[in-house]
Amino acid sequence: MKRYRYMALAFLTVVLAIGLFFSLLPKEPVYEGRPISAWIGQLTGGVGSSAGAVSSHTLPKLLEQKPGKEIVPYLRQTLHRGTSLKDQAYAKIYFKLPAFLQRKLPMPNPARDAELRYRAGLIFYYMGPEAKEALRDLVESLKDPDAEVRRISATVLGSLGADAKSAAPGLTTASRDPSPDVRRAALKALAGAESDPVATVPVLAQLLKDPEEGVRTDAAQILRDLGPKAKTAVPELIAALADPNEDVFRFAALALGRIGPDAKEAVPALLQALRDNRPYSETTIRWALGQIDPQGRTKATAEE
Repeated sequence: MKRYRYMALAFLTVVLAIGLFFSLLPKEPVYEGRPISAWIGQLTGGVGSSAGAVSSHTLPKLLEQKPGKEIVPYLRQTLHRGTSLKDQAYAKIYFKLPAFLQRKLPMPNPARDAELRYRAGLIFYYMGPEAKEALRDLVESLKDPDAEVRRISATVLGSLGADAKSAAPGLTTASRDPSPDVRRAALKALAGAESDPVATVPVLAQLLKDPEEGVRTDAAQILRDLGPKAKTAVPELIAALADPNEDVFRFAALALGRIGPDAKEAVPALLQALRDNRPYSETTIRWALGQIDPQGRTKATAEE
């Protein structure tokens, strides 16, 4: 008798836990008679390498409704779908429930959860400044188990600019992510989020050695944009002049030119690059030499 009593008590506890789980979900906003979860569920298209990789017309139609802060709590919840403690607990409990109860409840689906997390991030991206209401959640999502969710989270943070300053430490960590797409999104976001650009220079200088040429190119381009503020990266920029990728070389040379006389130690390497006759780069090299050391450019002309 006691055994049945314990079983009934355990069953009641599980039911109450499930009820509590669903009661904690934020109330869904409704647009055109459909809850936001239905809108998210109707987005279609594969997850790609750009911020807008969804092929359906659902997203534009949703954005036409001009969703605002009322949508943020639900999107924040969705951004952690399947990864939060209560979701992980639900996944464990679900498979211990009686079969009849399992049939009445949604089955845990990690792949679908990741897809929905990505879509929540995508909507945040198109919401613009309103996404800053989910800043902490986006930073947490930089550690998401799915690379595409990490990438879209970094991209959203990048779109917030200086409003995402507090995300700088998380973005610095994400710049070392195993995925090159995440690293690229993180370093671009970091450049926009950090109010003191000088603080990003060591990270960018290190990324000039990244195994992925796209990451190296982005790092060199951002250093070029920083101009004289990038002077502490001169040694790494000189090393980047030996990069086999022409874009990395060109942006590194431009960065050195914009740093100006503080990059004087780069003159020998630039002169060597001129002698090596790197394709499409002679004008860039001569310009950089002129910005760093006009006499160096004169010498280069005399040697020809």
